[in-house]
Amino acid sequence: MRLLRRHRIRKETRLKEDENPIYSPDNHGKVEGGKRKSKDSTENFLRMIWELVVWPLILENDRPYFVVQEYRVKMHKLCEVYEIQPVKLSGFLIALVAKGLLTKRADAYWIHSRHMQYMHKKISLGYGCAVREVYNLE
Repeated sequence: MRLLRRHRIRKETRLKEDENPIYSPDNHGKVEGGKRKSKDSTENFLRMIWELVVWPLILENDRPYFVVQEYRVKMHKLCEVYEIQPVKLSGFLIALVAKGLLTKRADAYWIHSRHMQYMHKKISLGYGCAVREVYNLE
C-alpha cells in the first residue's frame, strides 16, 4: 500500500454550477466561511503551548513534570498577554500527550525521557527539536 503525503492537495475538485473550488493550493484546506481550520494553525498553537507554557514550566520548576494547577496558571497568563480565549487552547495539552511529547501520570504531566538532558542543561528546547527527539528512535 502506498503511503500518502501529509499535506496532499487534491488533484480534482467537483464544482457545482457557479461555485469556487473549496480546495485549492492557496487556502490549504480551509473551507469558506471559516468552518474548518488549517493544519498550520494547529501546529502553530501546539508550538506556542510547548514553547511558552510547557517547557518554561519544566525549566522554572527544575523537575521533569508539572501539575495541572501550575499549567492552568501559566496558561491563564498566556491567554491574557496574547488576548486568546482559553477555550481555543483547551485541547492542545492532550494533543501533546497524543504526539508523545508528554505522558500523563495521575495529576501530573511528565516530559519524554529524551528531553531530560535538555532540562538538566537548562537548554531552551523548541517544539520542532522536541518532536524530532521523540520520533528519532535510533
